[in-house]
Parts: sequence; structure tokens; C-alpha cells
Amino acid sequence: MFELDGALLRPDRRPVTLREITENRPIVVVGVGRGVERGFQLIHRFHDVGAQLAAAEIHLAFVYPAESARHVTDPISVACVRFRRHPHLLLDADDHCFARGVPPRSLRAVFVNPEMERLAGIDIDLRDAAWEAAFRAFLAHCGLGAAHGP
Repeated sequence: MFELDGALLRPDRRPVTLREITENRPIVVVGVGRGVERGFQLIHRFHDVGAQLAAAEIHLAFVYPAESARHVTDPISVACVRFRRHPHLLLDADDHCFARGVPPRSLRAVFVNPEMERLAGIDIDLRDAAWEAAFRAFLAHCGLGAAHGP
């Protein structure tokens, strides 16, 4: 479903891998399709759930495709990442993180354990009026699943 050791970049352009981010903890990796909100907007919208997942020792990372670099590296997104710390904001520098890609106006999320084995996943169409509620429910399920074991 996704490449574990692909070239990812932080908003300040420092390279990082998913394994480095996880620090041997579970992570929800969210592929962001074209036409979705800018990085700082997603961080602001999901900061509360990102902080809740972080308290449960689960990382949350939004991964944008290379062509959307401006949504990750703009000054507001860089400052937001430094200030908020949760969730992570990444750029898929070589477009290999999600092998099948992510459709426009969509999110593709995968919840994996520290060994990078898939525990759950969801595709969210942002044209659906209930997209945010569905995504938040998925993230809550991830947090509950980690608290009670797979």
C-alpha cells in the first residue's frame, strides 16, 4: 500500500522516513490528494485529534504529493508545524509513499503498528459533506484500537 523507506521531506526540507518518525510507535499515515486544503489548514483542523493520538503514543502524519510542495513548504505551514507539533506534515519527494497514489480531493489513511503492518485503512472523498466526521471516527477508532490492542 505504501513505501516504508521512501524519500519524505519535512516542511523545512529536511529528509525523514516514516520509520524515523514513528520511534517504534504506531502511526496513522494520511496520503493527501490534489485539491485538498493546505498543510497549515489540515494541521489546524486536526490538531485536537493529533494531540489525543500523541497522548496515546500514536503519530499522525499528513503526506502531500511532490507536486503539492507549496502546500507543505509555505511559511505559514512551516510555522504551524513548529508551533503545533501534532500532527506531522510531510512531502512525498519521490511520489512513492502511496504506491497507487491518492485521488484528487481525497485522503487515503492507513493505521500501522510499529512493525509497519497495516491495522486499518480508509479512503475519504472530500466531496462528501460528512468527510470530516468519517475521518475523525476513523482516527478515534485507531486510538481506541491501540489502547485495547490489535
